[in-house]
Amino acid sequence: MQLPLGETKQVPSGPVRSALVGVILGVDATALCLALATTCFSGALVAGLGLATGLFLFGSVLATRVLFHFGGFRKPLAISQDTTISILAPAVILAASAVAGPVEAKVATGLAVIGTSAIVSGVVFWGVGRMGWGRLVRMFPYPVAAGFLASSGYLLVYTALSILTGQTQFTEMISSASDPLVQLRLLPGVVMAFAMVMAMRLWAGSLPVLAIVFLFMVGFYVALSVGGVPLENARALGLLPPVSAVGTGIFSPSLFVMIDWRAVATAAPVIAAVVLLNLIGLLLNTSGVELATRDDVDENSELQVTGLANVVIGSVGGLTCYLQSGASIIADKLGVQPRAMVLGHNIALLVACGLAPIMVASVPIFVPAALLMFIGISMLEDWLVGTARKLVRSDWLIVLCIVMASAAVGILPAIALGLTLAVLLFAYTAIRLPVIRHSTSATQRRSIRDRNVERTELLAREGHRIRILHLQGSLFFGSVEQLTVRIRKFARLDPVIQSVVIDFSEVSSFDSSACAAMEKLIHVMDTQGIATHATGVPDGLIEIFERWGLPFAGKGRVQPRAALQLWTTLDQALEHCESSLISQFEQGREEQGIGHALFELGRNHKRCPDLLALMERVNLSAGEALIMATQQAKDVFFVVSGQLGVHLPKSSGASVRVRSMGPGTIVGEIAYLTNQPRNADVICEEAAEVLKLSESTIKRIEDKDRDLAALLMSIFSRSLASKLAQTNALLTYSQSRLDHGP
Repeated sequence: MQLPLGETKQVPSGPVRSALVGVILGVDATALCLALATTCFSGALVAGLGLATGLFLFGSVLATRVLFHFGGFRKPLAISQDTTISILAPAVILAASAVAGPVEAKVATGLAVIGTSAIVSGVVFWGVGRMGWGRLVRMFPYPVAAGFLASSGYLLVYTALSILTGQTQFTEMISSASDPLVQLRLLPGVVMAFAMVMAMRLWAGSLPVLAIVFLFMVGFYVALSVGGVPLENARALGLLPPVSAVGTGIFSPSLFVMIDWRAVATAAPVIAAVVLLNLIGLLLNTSGVELATRDDVDENSELQVTGLANVVIGSVGGLTCYLQSGASIIADKLGVQPRAMVLGHNIALLVACGLAPIMVASVPIFVPAALLMFIGISMLEDWLVGTARKLVRSDWLIVLCIVMASAAVGILPAIALGLTLAVLLFAYTAIRLPVIRHSTSATQRRSIRDRNVERTELLAREGHRIRILHLQGSLFFGSVEQLTVRIRKFARLDPVIQSVVIDFSEVSSFDSSACAAMEKLIHVMDTQGIATHATGVPDGLIEIFERWGLPFAGKGRVQPRAALQLWTTLDQALEHCESSLISQFEQGREEQGIGHALFELGRNHKRCPDLLALMERVNLSAGEALIMATQQAKDVFFVVSGQLGVHLPKSSGASVRVRSMGPGTIVGEIAYLTNQPRNADVICEEAAEVLKLSESTIKRIEDKDRDLAALLMSIFSRSLASKLAQTNALLTYSQSRLDHGP
């Protein structure tokens, strides 16, 4: 599948540039980790802000290193996730407020809530991967994964604008844009972001992005120096972040004994919700990055590796960490060297563990915001704008709906909406797929039973009374309606239809809605006097029929009120329907003997009685062999009554029934005419009577009675012509099924 990312040729960056890209992305990640820690540890818990920031940064470093060394992605960057912080932060505050001890105990309990959620998430990640359920990643439809990436891009742009304007509502952002102080932050950030976007379009590689970051950073401080603006005033104007007085703090094992586990237990419902959301977020990020970077990863291994890393991270109070989609995709687009990029990223985060407040306070507000906006715009361009040219319209509308829903209600409800739309689109498409692979009648598709000339002509003339439907795919609500509509149409256009044969051999699944429709259809057909037959029904589907209570019989089952007759093969059903049709037209007529059939084949030749007189009568019981393969005898037989089956032997010892012979047909003439041994077994399937014309009698006729010999050859040729016509019709029918296939 062609993907929207990577259309520009990558220019590999050297190790220095790659490391610098990692440092820049690390500074951006530092700001995010500090923001996440501030969300949970503020007010009465501000004493834990530095420690929480350090733990979140440590978790990001550890997860990145683990994914780089043991994961499947070439350029992975992991980070403490903000997906669940909105519901986790209140739980942290509530659990901490329930602790009666000192502030250290409150901080320890809050970190325990965060760490427990990471540990449980890690165990779930590992368990899902261990059980081989990583294929859930593949279950996300392409439009949903694209919508997730596009929505992530939108949220990054929205977050960047929120940082630059100091507002969280979109309407407030617009109204604040007229404020000169806001413009001092907004304009440089927007210009820097679009400069990086344009640079990526014009020049491949990481150098343009590094140069723009460097120029804007230096330009900012040069502007402050030229304008004579002290750093304190710049902070007061909101151009630089405030310097936090809170240090990073030092993690101490003694914090474990201060944890109030009863308070932690009260957050169990929230932790359960956090674990579920983390699993969904990890699957979506993995799927999205895999699509964007074209990395072929083992999802189960990725889940296990990420899970084990989070067990370690959570044991010290860190926040759940996993693959960061935006930064990983941008790193791939910049063509960085993975090892140098990850090294620079980790060094920046480790330095920030001790100097996070100072480092963040030295970077102008608009720089990390511009980086977020740059990543977000790139993702929107690739996955919203770019996919509009590549996806079919219905799929692209799903991407657009996910982005719009993300803006309105959040990304997780938007993903649920996208999955719902994708399922509905799939169902609608499946409903429109032809469930009837091929439709015909007994005029074109005859059974393998040979009949006399008169009955063959009858079937050719009246075979339209038997309709045959070959089904395919899945029968479920909606798709089964095609079947009912088609059969009703048959009954309306051709009121003389006597039987409908439905072939289920290519049906893969069948749901309860289809059972309900099938039951109604059988009832309607039964009231109209149309016999319904089913062939090729697998045992699993028969069990569904039985549970539903469909009135059927066949395959050894007895059902006195059966309206649906089951047959193992299509030929069995057709033989039955043909015999019923013939008996309907021959009702009240006496059975015509072999003499009548001979006169038909011989075109009422005056010597037909002479030929009949030379035949020897033979009676056969069911199961008795009339002819065996490889026999040298060339006797010819005329079937008077009963039924014979022609079986081709196989090397395994079994045989395949390829034809059946009824009254008025000839058996064995091919071997005589070709002077070849028998190539099939002819077995009596029901008590039969045949007339035998021995090989010696035929030779004597040829030698002494040329007129009778000519009549015999004429009868043989007409019999062969009838069999050839039936074989050609079957081949034509088989080809038409292929031509009308999906």
